[in-house]
Amino acid sequence: MRDGRHEKTKEDESVCNVKSTLKTIYETQNKAKLPIFQGILQETIPFILYSSATSEPYFTFGTTQTSQSPFRTCFFRVEDLIDSVVSLSLLRPIDIEGNCLDTIHIPYRLEKTNIKVIVSIQEFSSIQCISPKLIDRKSIIVGQKW
Repeated sequence: MRDGRHEKTKEDESVCNVKSTLKTIYETQNKAKLPIFQGILQETIPFILYSSATSEPYFTFGTTQTSQSPFRTCFFRVEDLIDSVVSLSLLRPIDIEGNCLDTIHIPYRLEKTNIKVIVSIQEFSSIQCISPKLIDRKSIIVGQKW
């Protein structure tokens, strides 16, 4: 027989872990703006959130002014965290040639956007941090003469 209280506790614990990780990311990004930490800490720490309901990555859509075409992403940057609500900016996944990707696989680079979504932390069971070195990494232009 399953104990409903045990399942609820595990769910609450995973939400607490996601919230704690998001808070740490948010605080680190804010510290990175201070002169003493510039060049040491990253201003953007990208991550993927996983849905509590499906255990799959959370995807959302956005359109940038430069591309004018919609893209789908599961990569985010935390912008604000208030209680159990988080404001996320979308990170656009780009391949080595500069094309937008629609995949869960780690891209060659991630491009910051001004597109934001606000979600409840209760919707997520886990979080996966991604290398900050992917942010605005330069694309390789195939066929360029040196």
